[in-house]
Amino acid sequence: MKSRTTYTIMIVFLLFIQQVISGCSTTVTKNSQKDNLHKIETGLVSQNLYQSKCALCHELPDINEYSSDEWTSIIDNRHNTKAARKFITIEEAEKIKGYLKSM
Repeated sequence: MKSRTTYTIMIVFLLFIQQVISGCSTTVTKNSQKDNLHKIETGLVSQNLYQSKCALCHELPDINEYSSDEWTSIIDNRHNTKAARKFITIEEAEKIKGYLKSM
């Protein structure tokens, strides 16, 4: 009788631990998936901005033609004028810089 009670307690304890562990892993997986989806969505929005806004004034250059630092400098220097602000906002320029840095 005593060993049966011990086995019952052990089984209940193991089932409890299993539920705790599986609950934690599901939460981590869901958060990770949300982060990945957000990154993909942000990348697509930024890519669309790059393709639509930059093509308004000039041909799109090859992204690999410049380094991340060069892209930042190009956008900061060429798009920091009143004339450029008619076509692209500061926020859009920042998103485009982020996109180009990630490529």
